[in-house]
Amino acid sequence: MKEVVHQYGVELDWVADLAAQLDGYVEGNCIRIPDELHPGNRYVLQINEQLSAFIIDVTYRQDVVFKLRNTRSDFVGLYFNLTEGESIHILDEVSRSAGRWGYNLAIFDADMRGDFQVKTGCTSYMIAIFIKKTALKQYISNIPQYQQIVESIFDPKLNTIVRFDRMSNQAWWLMNELRKVSPDNPLYNIFVSGTVYGLIGDYMDQIISQEIIIGQVIAEDVVNVVGSQAFLIENIENPFPGIADLASRAMMSETKYKKLFKKITGVSPNSFFLSNKLSFAKEMLETGNYTISEIADKFSFFGASHLIEQFKNAYGIPPKEYLTRL
Repeated sequence: MKEVVHQYGVELDWVADLAAQLDGYVEGNCIRIPDELHPGNRYVLQINEQLSAFIIDVTYRQDVVFKLRNTRSDFVGLYFNLTEGESIHILDEVSRSAGRWGYNLAIFDADMRGDFQVKTGCTSYMIAIFIKKTALKQYISNIPQYQQIVESIFDPKLNTIVRFDRMSNQAWWLMNELRKVSPDNPLYNIFVSGTVYGLIGDYMDQIISQEIIIGQVIAEDVVNVVGSQAFLIENIENPFPGIADLASRAMMSETKYKKLFKKITGVSPNSFFLSNKLSFAKEMLETGNYTISEIADKFSFFGASHLIEQFKNAYGIPPKEYLTRL
């Protein structure tokens, strides 16, 4: 397996080294890699002094493990990942599924190390956004409910910036619209900039009503909570296992588990479980091959009426009306 030790940053001085490690070279905004290794596109754009983006849309014809080892700590990375195929994110030697069907949105401090492993045949589509902490801090300070804690959020002695989540439907749509545009298009930089601002704005809209939990998080804690997320997804067809069971699996007290789970995911364990259960139920509904009762039974709702109620609470309309709008 090919090993690539690299770094990111708002400034683009890391690009040439990454290209060389992938047996390629830089041409304008593109990283050119031989098609026999990774056919597709890699495009880097510094949008302004505070913001840059890295678009990856390639197919891997060799196994690669990317080891992220940043040397700068002045930025936060937002990783929107629609990879399909066998890919995993490795943190502190513990792995989790990544990409379109796993946790496809990650936000974490440049200080955090992590590995991303992809297998031959994997198709990777990712937009990585790098934003200076000073710019992010200025933006958050304008949100009334965060003004009292903004200093604590960006104090590394008090808080670790880390979040693993699933992107919204709007983010998915924005990414796929950009994917339709060729990097050779003379207006491509404008499309990239618009998409990046759209993704940032969409995510800020998501978290604006969420509580930000202040606290330091060590890699072991992140691994245990992410492992707990994976356990919930693996058991998505079953009833909620309960906080006591989940905390025990994560080797934490119930109080610590609930606090860290909400910090890393933005929601409670129960809300995370229900949200994902409804998402899977909606995908099953969209096939048109199952009744509401069958879906309710498969995902352990109390009955069809319970599924309809929860679906309407989450998506604003009942399942049957949702189907008519597809």
